[in-house]
Amino acid sequence: MKHYLPLLCAAACLFGFAAKSQVTKLSTNNNIQFGYPLGSVAVMFDDNGVLWKTDGTTGGTTNYTSKVVLGTSGSFAILNNKIYFDGLTAANGSELWVTDGTDAGTQLVKDIESGSGSSSPSDIVVLNNKLYFFASTSTSGNEMWVSDGTNGGTALLKDINPGAAGSYNASEVFLNGSTLFFTANDGTHGTELWKTDGTEAGTVLVKDINSGSASSNTGNISALNGVIYFSADDGATGDELWKSDGSSAGTVQVKDIVSGKKGSAPSQFFQFKNKLVFLVEKSGIIPTYQIWSTDGSGAGTTIIYDYSASFAFPTLFFSVVIGNKFYYSLTSLTGTEVWGSDGTTAGTALLKNTNASGDDKATLFPDIYGAAFSGSDFHTKLFNGKIFMTADDGTNGSELWITDGSTAGTVMVKDINSGIGSSIDLSSLGFYTQASMYFPADDGSHGMELWKSDGTGGGTALVKDINPGLGNSFGNFVMFFNGHVYFAADENGDGNNELFKIDATDVLPLSLVEFTATLNGKAARLNWTTNDEINTKDFTVQRSYDALHFDNIGSVKASGNTARKTSYQFNDAAALQAGVSKVYYRLQMNDNDGKYTFSKTVALSIIPQDKLVVAYPNPVKDYLNLNFNIAASTINVKIIDQNGKPVYQQQLNNVQPGTTHKITTSALKAGIYYVQWNSGNDVQSVKIVKY
Repeated sequence: MKHYLPLLCAAACLFGFAAKSQVTKLSTNNNIQFGYPLGSVAVMFDDNGVLWKTDGTTGGTTNYTSKVVLGTSGSFAILNNKIYFDGLTAANGSELWVTDGTDAGTQLVKDIESGSGSSSPSDIVVLNNKLYFFASTSTSGNEMWVSDGTNGGTALLKDINPGAAGSYNASEVFLNGSTLFFTANDGTHGTELWKTDGTEAGTVLVKDINSGSASSNTGNISALNGVIYFSADDGATGDELWKSDGSSAGTVQVKDIVSGKKGSAPSQFFQFKNKLVFLVEKSGIIPTYQIWSTDGSGAGTTIIYDYSASFAFPTLFFSVVIGNKFYYSLTSLTGTEVWGSDGTTAGTALLKNTNASGDDKATLFPDIYGAAFSGSDFHTKLFNGKIFMTADDGTNGSELWITDGSTAGTVMVKDINSGIGSSIDLSSLGFYTQASMYFPADDGSHGMELWKSDGTGGGTALVKDINPGLGNSFGNFVMFFNGHVYFAADENGDGNNELFKIDATDVLPLSLVEFTATLNGKAARLNWTTNDEINTKDFTVQRSYDALHFDNIGSVKASGNTARKTSYQFNDAAALQAGVSKVYYRLQMNDNDGKYTFSKTVALSIIPQDKLVVAYPNPVKDYLNLNFNIAASTINVKIIDQNGKPVYQQQLNNVQPGTTHKITTSALKAGIYYVQWNSGNDVQSVKIVKY
């Protein structure tokens, strides 16, 4: 998980507005790049790394401290409503700083490389209410550090490669649940996959994939169902698809996709139908590309579509899931198009040929900004079941379009720059609110300015011509703060951007933080958590047995309006009745105004009744293990002899899937026993032999 600061912070910013919105200029020529809300104020950084703050008023928008500027790594993280960042000063160099939006609250956390030298903290990540980052000293090199936000609580976590060489090469950092994966070189095994649970003892090499001093060059880490997937080179099969559960034994190559020493170089992973879709590169005079997917098994790792013959390049990173297909931009020798796929070769095709005689110039506008701000998955975030895009129909130039995933539903929203002139370029991205999408466009009369659209021609309009006439003004989105969008724009054409906010208030789309499905006895338990609910009516729970066709099975009323995290639960008592091995669920999240969006799809593997609790070894001598594949608040366990007399009994609380309970059996006489467990009315037993 690298920190791409401009994208992340631009994403933390862009939402809101009404028709005929007006703007307020908050400051002049400060070239603000990004910002982040901290309660009643928001902290911002300009293009020189200088710290600013605003309360939404002109008088309250100031450069509030001159102590420090943002360092060259640009790394930062939010912990306990404070921003911890790489801060640069002449006296201390580049070190870990903290700010709460006040001058007094802007302080050096620790001068790790004492004096004017720099430790250059980078890749700052929050784990278990602490900060983890990489910092360099003259004695230990570049290693992982940990901080609770205080000087005394900031220390080297582990000197992985003792001495000044250091272990970290700034390639990969990925947080998966409560485990932080990263790549490091301990001086013996080359650059390999490591992990930490936040302790020195728990900071260990996962596996020496390319054995010896050679490096596996692990990269492109993603996750599916708690397991990480990545590209790695074992020295024999080239750069191929691997997975890891965090253990050495559980770190294995999934499949040797392209034979030879170069490998398939898997990249651009994203989740779709409980699989990971990814890009494969085949080497040659000119590299060619294929789309593959994996369920984590070798047999389940298969090709979706082969673009080798056309020398086309799919951009999977910006893929968007609509209904039962994912959509992506494809660049070939003839231009750029949008394609869709249901995960099969036969179901992969061009969405719509918008320009029969030339380049479609078609690309999607995923909600990158909003997803980065909320931490959600932008691949599944839609605007009323649709997504905006740009396309050229050969008559109107490159303009704003919208699609619902069908050919008929892929239409131009508005010819903003009337005639053959184009209003939008392929590098543009949109920022979504509940009411509109905001984007830069040039209508041929006002230059590149800020526009908004609700998906209709009549609802697509210029927000304001900030640099009057043909001059371009739009610079960048800064943040979303207290119901307003903040952006930077060049009012005078002098190359300097002023800070503006949209006067009209708006809200961010509902953010689904987590959605899981677990087996609870004979039912499926669905749990989900939301952030920033505004105008949310309810959640329609949908079930599928093929991940294609979904049926409504229930509804859960939403809180409606809240900025707090809110948790919900739904039990599907009929989950096991179909006799299938896997069930799929998704949520339709409905607003009071009739708008809705879908969650990601989650899969639940149905375990046979005789595998819900597994007793082993059998026969048993000294210890019996009970492995539970169910979740239950209480489970009563008994061991009964052949006369029906209990010789062991215990109540287990808060049992989760994967829990193992060990029972000492060394004192039992040799013979036949029955292990019995019950949760509510569900009673099961199995015969064991004691020797």
